[in-house]
Amino acid sequence: MRQRGSGGLGARLLPLLAAALAAASLGCQSLGRWVTTPPTPFDAVATPPAPDYASPRSWAALPGRESRADALPPHSGAVAAGPDAAADAFFVHPTTWFWRTRWNAPIDGWLTGQITGATLAGQASAFNGAARIYAPRYRQMALSGFQHPEVREPALALAYQDVRRAFLYYLEAYAGDRPLILAGHSQGSRLLLRLLDEFFREGPLRERLVAAYVVGARVWQGPHARGEAAVPVCGDAQQTGCLVSWRSFAEGADPSLDTNPEEPADGETLCVNPLSWRSDAEPVPASANRGAIPLPMWRGPGRPRPAASGARCGDGVLWIEPPSGWGFHWAHEDGNWHAYDYALFYMNVREDAKRRVDAFLRRRAAPDQPAETPQARPALSPEAPR
Repeated sequence: MRQRGSGGLGARLLPLLAAALAAASLGCQSLGRWVTTPPTPFDAVATPPAPDYASPRSWAALPGRESRADALPPHSGAVAAGPDAAADAFFVHPTTWFWRTRWNAPIDGWLTGQITGATLAGQASAFNGAARIYAPRYRQMALSGFQHPEVREPALALAYQDVRRAFLYYLEAYAGDRPLILAGHSQGSRLLLRLLDEFFREGPLRERLVAAYVVGARVWQGPHARGEAAVPVCGDAQQTGCLVSWRSFAEGADPSLDTNPEEPADGETLCVNPLSWRSDAEPVPASANRGAIPLPMWRGPGRPRPAASGARCGDGVLWIEPPSGWGFHWAHEDGNWHAYDYALFYMNVREDAKRRVDAFLRRRAAPDQPAETPQARPALSPEAPR
């Protein structure tokens, strides 16, 4: 998708686009309720037409077609794997539809396309060094649907039917027996949990799973678990066929503010620290952060800032040290850094995806060999060349 110029309509819409991206990342906490809440009850009959995944227009990212998922952060040394990548990544984008006209979004529209493109640039692109990226457009639930239980389940069910059909089309038309990364954020991660539950509990797809990055959504452990139980939690940086997840909050914030009506608010949720790739409570210093990228990302990822933030897991969330400076002040209302779940750890995620794909390929080539012990890599300092 090509980026429009900075003049004219694009320039006048930039503040609205920035606010909308912030709202996407916060889940349900920004923009006026009037703007984001349709005035009529949910009606499955009145939903937009279903996407045709045989058409490239139904994909936000598809190998061989230019997309924002191709973006690379400048001055980082990052390289895209390109069409010869050994693995695929199936990426489900977060909420990018905020308007009161429908509970489930149509897949077209310039503004929604621009916001979706920004999420690809800032999130899906982290996987382009290890995989070819497939990102379906889908009839996502509107932002305000999270606050309305009578809407949330049917609207998310409709969104999941699209993601499911896109995944089945991917398997039929593109996948072969290639290793597969699943990745998403927020609403996209909720839908990935359903995909894991339906397709990855056992069988050949389970054997092809490199890792599932279920980021920015509650991943329950215990009685509230959904598709979380389909695969094990990643225990180190070399494990494959496993799941990672985190939700980012500033130290001292109240994570209970990030809850939705009639959904579980108490219970054990998963946190895997993206600086150590472990689920323990050991704090990891900012020196291990290989590069955070600023928001917003209309033109692609900005220059990474190493050592931007340390992190620790505790009480089922990821506690972070908020970085300062332009590009690190969007959408962290009440200490909720949901907008930055990927951005704060962008270069670490990028490195991790490549490392896990390499580990998967080694094990596929020599299945009887014991698993390797992960080797720590030195973190870049803020002054290190990059």
